[in-house]
Parts: sequence; structure tokens; C-alpha cells
Amino acid sequence: IMDIFTIEGAKVLFRFGVALVALYKTELKSMNTPDAKTFWLRLREYAHSKHFSFERLVKKAYGPVGSKWRKRVNFPRRRTLARMVKFNEDWAECHVSTRSCHIPPPPPLGCVKNAEVEAVLAKPTAVRAALAQWMPLQYRSTKLDLIFSTNVHGRSLSAFYEQVSKTKHTVCLVEMLSTGATIGCFASQAWVSHKRPKVYGDGECFLFRATPEAKCYKWRPSEDDTKTDALLEQFQVSSETYIAMGGNKDGSSGLRLNEDLTKGESAPAVGFNNDPLAGSESDMFEIGLVEVYRLVREIDGRPVDGEDDPMWNLDGCR
Repeated sequence: IMDIFTIEGAKVLFRFGVALVALYKTELKSMNTPDAKTFWLRLREYAHSKHFSFERLVKKAYGPVGSKWRKRVNFPRRRTLARMVKFNEDWAECHVSTRSCHIPPPPPLGCVKNAEVEAVLAKPTAVRAALAQWMPLQYRSTKLDLIFSTNVHGRSLSAFYEQVSKTKHTVCLVEMLSTGATIGCFASQAWVSHKRPKVYGDGECFLFRATPEAKCYKWRPSEDDTKTDALLEQFQVSSETYIAMGGNKDGSSGLRLNEDLTKGESAPAVGFNNDPLAGSESDMFEIGLVEVYRLVREIDGRPVDGEDDPMWNLDGCR
């Protein structure tokens, strides 16, 4: 319950409370509870008894209501969200002082030692420190685990897909031969090969330049960007001939790698509003080393995807 509470907030406690009363109302009615203190004591005793099933409680709280599934939440449109964010930012600039609020930067991401594949591009502490600051909050206490390297697995998209297609939340690092700079992207969904270009991913994706002069470009659409919804949704694009993140009206991408991972392209992308990662001289560049890392939890070394974690195996509860 606490794991779900950290994600959804206080409403989780109310939902589980109602589900508990609804599911075990017969047993609760039979209890001798003359006052509120006794009621909570009896309830606690029952929740720790062998007759109590936590799996049934979860299904009751998050499963169907009668013969119908719970009504899906309708989220505001992007244009509405953009106005809300702008309003709150303007309010914060006028009313919130940051002089006394010094938040230290998070520690650098760890790096899993792999005897078969040696990490190169993520080895510098400065790179991992920058990534830790850019990561979504829930992934800052993680380690980088190398799952693809052109030095080991070969220089082709087919080899790339074979290693990363089952892994969500990956960091792709790309070495530019001309300058030695390291650029890349964070992908929220697994990179998967498609015969025709397919768009997927979400607003957690971001582009970055790790070295030199580390800088991150997160998805922060402006009001002008909301007029081109189709381009805004080009978080991740993949096919048999290329992978890309971000799009623009002229067909260019925030970052694009070709089918044999030898040439790349970077241009300003709608929503990310990034500078060309390769620099202002040219959008095209030649690629050196390419590495892809997955995120694993520091506490137990398991992937953050949760696919192999029985804690989140709640089939039929959604």
C-alpha cells in the first residue's frame, strides 16, 4: 500500500479503506466494537489473521465495480495543461522565494560492473552526475547497467533492437567522432523495430549533451507548440532503418541514428526546443561508440521496469 501511496497520494488510503469495509463487511458486523478504538483494534487484528487476503483487497480497490470497470479518468488537453503550468510558474516567480531553499544535487548515478561489456561513455563521474540531475525523481536512486555496446554487439540496428527491445527506461549515449562529445537521449519506452516508422513514448523522454558543457532538453511544449500536436507526440520514432527522438516540420529530428549506427543527425525539435546536439556548424555527424544502459534499483539491483517483480504482478486488477 505504501508503494502505491508514494505514486498516487492520500486517495489510496481512502480507496483501500472503502474496499476493506466493502469486502469484509459481514465479518466486521459480527465483531463486538462498542467504540471507535475497539473497532480499529479489531480491524487491525483481522487484517493480520489467516482469513485476510491482500490480493483480494487490491482487486477490490482497483478492479471492476459490479459488472463494469472503473471509469477512465479524462485528462486535460495539452493546451490546457500548458496554460495551467504557465499560470503556476508566473505565480511562483512572484510569490515563492528560493533564496533560503538550497537543495543539494543528487549523487551521481552508480554504474554496474559487467565482466562481459565494459562501460566507456558513462564511466566519467561528470556524465553520471549530470544524468542524475536530469532523471525523473523516481529514477535518481538507480544504477546504469550496460546492455548494448557497438564495441561488443556490432554496429547495426538489428543488433541494437535485439538487446534493448524488452527494456523500458533506457539511456542511449552516442560519441561524436569529429569532436569527441557525448550526446544522447533518455527513452521512457522500449525501442522496438517496426517495418514502418512508429511513434510512441511520453513526456518523460529528454535529449541531452553530456560532454562538453552538459545540458539537458526536456519536453516542455510552449503554447505555439500545441498547435502542432502530431509533431509534439514524436517522442520516440523507430523503424528498420532508423531511430529518432523529437520531430520538426521539415522532417528533421532532435536526435536520429541511421541503420548501421555510423551517421547521426540533430536539429531543433518541437516540444524539446533543443539546440542541435552536434553543434551549430552542421546537423549531420559521424558516430563513434554507441552505448545503451538500463536503470536498475540500488537497493536490490533489479530493473526499474518491474516486469520481473512479483510485487507489481497484479494481472486483472486494472
